[in-house]
Formats: sequence, C-alpha cells, structure tokens
Amino acid sequence: NMASISSKPSAKKIQTAFKSTSNNIFRPLGDGGNGEYIDNVWHNTVRCSANITDNGGSAIIEYGFCWVENNTETPTVEKGNKIKVGTSDITGDYSADILVRTGKSYHVRAYARNSSGVGYGELKSAFGGSLSPR
Repeated sequence: NMASISSKPSAKKIQTAFKSTSNNIFRPLGDGGNGEYIDNVWHNTVRCSANITDNGGSAIIEYGFCWVENNTETPTVEKGNKIKVGTSDITGDYSADILVRTGKSYHVRAYARNSSGVGYGELKSAFGGSLSPR
C-alpha cells in the first residue's frame, strides 16, 4: 500500500501524530537564546516531535520532517527543506530541531517513507518567536 500518515490508526497506512504542540504550533526552545545567526539574521531553535504508530505493512526506510519558510504552502520531501531523522523501521516518538527565523511562521509536516512511497503527518506551524539575543 502507498504510505500515508494520518492521526487515525489504520493497519495499512503509516501513522504519525505530532506531539506536545500548543494550538498546532511548535514554538522556540528556551527564551530566544537557543539558535544561531544565518546571514546575520537570528533563527530560533524549534523542536518538532512526531510519533509513528504504524509502518503501513512495509518497512520504513526514512523518516523526518519537511518544512517551507511560509505559512501558505504545503511542504513535501521534494518542496521546501527536509531533515532526515533516521533510516530504520521504527514505531514510536522522534524529534528534530529546526532553525526558524525570528518573527516568521513556517509550515511543517512529519514524513515517513516505505517501499510504497511517502506518507505525511498533519500540517503544523512552527513559529520563530519574537526574541533574539541582540
């Protein structure tokens, strides 16, 4: 079966659910001091977390997060940025830190790939916060 991710359990689909989000928004870690400058613009570190509950009947070969630097588009592994968290057939929790520009909202999705294709989690937002060290 083609891999797909949703928050409703199904034995035939890869299942993921985002964890620990407030109003579906991932927010920066700490007080704005966790991050780095990219092209002289501060980016806060935002931790994204997801949970894979079902591999869809075929071993997962890659999983992670993908995101776009706006809050209008839907990210895919081909469109936007991607962070590969692992390449093993897992179920359970995983997380990754991404850098989000201060004051900007990004769209983020968890993804998992098996031999049938790529499945995605629900569309979430990541907010870069309003604090920077300067």
